[in-house]
Amino acid sequence: MDTKWLEDFVSLAETRSFSRSAQLRHVTQPAFSRRIQSLETWAGVDLIDRSSYPTTLTPAGKKLYSKALELLQSLQSVKSEMKDDHDQQSDNHKA
Repeated sequence: MDTKWLEDFVSLAETRSFSRSAQLRHVTQPAFSRRIQSLETWAGVDLIDRSSYPTTLTPAGKKLYSKALELLQSLQSVKSEMKDDHDQQSDNHKA
């Protein structure tokens, strides 16, 4: 699973529009749709109710949305901590 899929999914959950999310994510709408479908294949369930506009999340989609926010925030925190550690080590070597 690619973290971009989670970022795409969060965008779609928030905009409720495939075309708007594709614009925000700087990809074509067909490519964006394929990435959402790849996430649904990975999850083994439908995450988006496409039967109405604007789109809505299925119950599984709602569950994944809250977890995706947590996961993406955790990954960003770890990345930031690693960069801070690296910068601190670089500063120590310069001194």
